[in-house]
Amino acid sequence: MKKKTISGKKLFLYLILTAIFSVAVLSVAVIYFRIYTAEVSDDSYSRTFSHYYAMITDDYKSSFWQSVYRGASEEALEDGVFVELFGSNLTYNYSSEELMEMAISAQVDGILVAGNGREEMTQLIGRASARGIPVVTMYSDNEDSARCSFVGVNGYNIGSEYGRQVIRAREELLRLAEATGNEVWTGQNKRVTSIAVLFDDKTSAYDQNVILSGIVDAMSAQMKNSEFDIRTVAVDSTNPFSVEESVHSVFMEEQVPDIFVCLSELDTTVVYQAVVDFNMVGKVKILGYYDSEKILDAISRGVVFSTLTVNTDELGRFGVKALVEYSEYGNTSQYVTADVIIIDRSNVAEYTKKVEEDEE
Repeated sequence: MKKKTISGKKLFLYLILTAIFSVAVLSVAVIYFRIYTAEVSDDSYSRTFSHYYAMITDDYKSSFWQSVYRGASEEALEDGVFVELFGSNLTYNYSSEELMEMAISAQVDGILVAGNGREEMTQLIGRASARGIPVVTMYSDNEDSARCSFVGVNGYNIGSEYGRQVIRAREELLRLAEATGNEVWTGQNKRVTSIAVLFDDKTSAYDQNVILSGIVDAMSAQMKNSEFDIRTVAVDSTNPFSVEESVHSVFMEEQVPDIFVCLSELDTTVVYQAVVDFNMVGKVKILGYYDSEKILDAISRGVVFSTLTVNTDELGRFGVKALVEYSEYGNTSQYVTADVIIIDRSNVAEYTKKVEEDEE
């Protein structure tokens, strides 16, 4: 049987057609991918978004930032825009600055970023602004940057809330001392109440001073300065193990502080566990931060005295609103504050019930 052969011209044409077909397929795939990233579909509708925003934080896995992202996503859907928790789908944990570089290169329409006060972040915000990408800082600020708005909480107000909780916690310690006849606390020369305020080692000196001022001013309104001793503890926040080491070193001191003021979710859970491990439940009062299930449970059982939480839903929603306003009108509010909530044994059951209902 005679074998069929393909001429050079036919082979060349075949290769050309194959190449054209491959390029066409790739082009369709790219177009489909871009449409997919700009659309959301369910059984009832499909819609196209007008803008694509990136949300950036060093700690996107924490329940705090996951909650902020839920609020941002809900507001984005209502406003016809799309917001992505940038970096959450990557296998490597990039820093906020590295994620900012990626978002700027991707020419996103806007950026929501957890401010950190670092000069590198300030420069990146300026670079984004110069390229027409508005940036909103969230929770913490980069004050001297070109950000269009800051959505967060007032540090002095947070300090004031903690200061009022310190007074209540001290009163409970005194009541317990009187009930047990502890004269070290209740005698004429009663001991000074020691308070440790735990700060992330990355927290700027300015932010520390603002919060401390709020705490001291609130306490001084009802207590003499000679009745309390307040100090800061730098917590190595490199990883959970370094946080544990920082906290345990305090519990190994000759006199453990009477009251711990925790300014992060992780610090709260680590101090809570240390109080249990060192058999100091009831002897030490913990003022926590955030409303995770574990912290709320610890309040119910009396291990954590109270916790302060930011309205994360507002934080996310207000951030998206600021970007949308800036995109539409060219300006927005320079500073927007989210509410803070105090949770203790008097309202923890009601608060937990509300959280469960909202999640249904």
